[in-house]
Amino acid sequence: MIPEIDFLPASYREVRRRHRNRIWRRTIVVIFLTLVTLGTVRQREIQHELETKKKTLEDRVQLMNQQLEDPTHVTQKIKQAEIRANLLAGLQLDESPAQLLSIVSSALPEYVSLNEFQFQFEKVFDREKSIEKKIPATTKDKILPELVDLENLHALHAQEDLVIKLQGISPDHLSISNYMSNLDQMGMFKEIDLIQSNETIFEGQPMRAFRLRMVVNPPGTYLPREHQQNSAGLVHSFTGGFGYE
Repeated sequence: MIPEIDFLPASYREVRRRHRNRIWRRTIVVIFLTLVTLGTVRQREIQHELETKKKTLEDRVQLMNQQLEDPTHVTQKIKQAEIRANLLAGLQLDESPAQLLSIVSSALPEYVSLNEFQFQFEKVFDREKSIEKKIPATTKDKILPELVDLENLHALHAQEDLVIKLQGISPDHLSISNYMSNLDQMGMFKEIDLIQSNETIFEGQPMRAFRLRMVVNPPGTYLPREHQQNSAGLVHSFTGGFGYE
């Protein structure tokens, strides 16, 4: 075989090598500059998108702030709704004799029975003056009409008490006291008085005939008791009836 003979001078090969290296370096620089340019363009696009989203969110926040009502106005609306609800409940509630009889009967202790139930309204004349001063005429124009109606409804119930009178028999004083305590724990009555408690004979057994007078809490007031009696013992206001023997 004939060996390959290179007739090119060494200087030519060096020039070709430098030329190739120069091309590679320029190519690398071009690629690097291209990448830097693309990165800068992309960064500006991302920045523009973020600014657009920020502006959109700011517009939404401003719109929501414009739609939100003043907290004072919202609180006033809530109070008005509560007044209307209390007025509606007060107008819809009505004392049913059958319902009250079922309530007082469900509280009966063992061996205690009722033989008389009276349901009546009694006027309360000593409250009229204080009720008239409750809403002065000069301030009625500044109050909601529903609040005026609610106060008038309360005034009507304050002028008239629903009174229940019961008569029954019990084995002893303790059973009567337990019955009165059960009624008091219901929270439906603002007054529970023992009118009379006498000895009697029922089917040959000594018993006690008692009479109770109870004043029902008016509907529509919805005022919870501040001091509710949870004791089964006698309360001072309950013991007055034991003197009538």
